[in-house]
Amino acid sequence: MHDPAALRRLKIYALHSNRPKLGSTAGDLINEGRFLTSLSQFADVYYNGQLFRPDQPDFGLTAEEIVVPTSGYDLYYVRSNPDVFAQLPHPKIAMAYPYNETVFQTADALVVTTEAWRRGLTPYSERNMFSEPMREWYGVEIVAPKHIINIKQTLDTHFLPEPVEHDVIEARARMTFGKAIGFFGRIDSNTFPYILLSAYKDVIRSHPEIRFVVGGTVRIPLDREIVRVPRMPHEQMPAMLTACMATATDEGNDSRFLGSGKVLDSMARSVPVIAYKSPTRVEQLGDYYPLYYEDEATCRQRILEVMFDEDVRAEARRQMAIRIEHFLPQARAQAIQKDFEELVRIRSNSEMAAETPAHSSMKAA
Repeated sequence: MHDPAALRRLKIYALHSNRPKLGSTAGDLINEGRFLTSLSQFADVYYNGQLFRPDQPDFGLTAEEIVVPTSGYDLYYVRSNPDVFAQLPHPKIAMAYPYNETVFQTADALVVTTEAWRRGLTPYSERNMFSEPMREWYGVEIVAPKHIINIKQTLDTHFLPEPVEHDVIEARARMTFGKAIGFFGRIDSNTFPYILLSAYKDVIRSHPEIRFVVGGTVRIPLDREIVRVPRMPHEQMPAMLTACMATATDEGNDSRFLGSGKVLDSMARSVPVIAYKSPTRVEQLGDYYPLYYEDEATCRQRILEVMFDEDVRAEARRQMAIRIEHFLPQARAQAIQKDFEELVRIRSNSEMAAETPAHSSMKAA
């Protein structure tokens, strides 16, 4: 017997949290739009009941009142809204954070964005080394998920074309025309690259032309040696990245199991990343990437290499070009399509099996 869902595109309901539409004003919303773009390769995605159109401004969405559907979709996905999630029919999935006991109990699957995150939850245990950095998120124990899907992260293809030259020159001017290491996005104590900052302060004693440039939502005091640029529209980010010699990555505890949109954006613009080495960065950049560091001395060396050694820069770009193929929307779609279709099939089969005894007893009567 053929499964009807296998013969057509899935119809998926999606909701981020309590937001009636998506935008590009925050990192999690940007990443959500990229994920739904990958889903749209094999499914018709309806965000808050409206067809999600990846190539339209604001994804073709308007801010409509959130109405919780009771039917009409093959699969329901809510990133983080336990109240809405509880009202949805099955099969339904949610992001594996923040932790909510009821969501973990009722979700047919949970999604994560890295293999380290998936391994940390299977099982979540003090004996599992991958669970250790997640303690602040999950506490002592959690409900074991029924199924986990590593969706990874999706690259924004709008970052691939070369930016307008005038925009790049303007970006360089903002960064005082120095040899810039950029760090853009949410700037707080959980994300800031403190090891790199210490190494940078040492390097600029002999190379004052190097600049550490920070831009975004800043929630911590910044040293006077840092060049701070105003928060900018997301559309200007390709030019800002292109104007940099290199970029930096998060160093905090979360970086041990969370992915990074910063890394993918730099990969798209072929800008070398000076990367704090963790399982998640290796998952993104590969085993042979030349610009990892784990301590201040190595970080100093990486800064000098990326600034003054063209061979190292070329190798970094070559490795990124190899890895970038894994994060394009079509590649991510091919990687997760089977998992999503399988969820629908399993749920459909279980519901049919549950109905069979009732039909049999009616015939016997």
